[in-house]
Amino acid sequence: MAAHKTVFNDKQRILRLYSALISHRALSIEEIEDMFFIGRKTVQRDISEIRTFLHDLQIGEPIKSEIIFDRHSKKYRLTEMDNLFRVFDKINKIDEEE
Repeated sequence: MAAHKTVFNDKQRILRLYSALISHRALSIEEIEDMFFIGRKTVQRDISEIRTFLHDLQIGEPIKSEIIFDRHSKKYRLTEMDNLFRVFDKINKIDEEE
């Protein structure tokens, strides 16, 4: 039986990629290409979008979470996730106060 190919729009794909990285996964370019049936340039654009989001989300924070490319493992991964979760908690508290 052939694998079912799910096609995601840009937003869905970026959110799923971000979710995979938050889930403590390190992903190679090839794994991301296979996961979403996309090319290398699209992977690079998606990673760039997530990097921009993280930068904007963490303005003024002393420790910043970011996506790095580990040259040894040849995989992308998210750093400082504990700090990122603290930022999310701060945002949620602000939303609750309004």
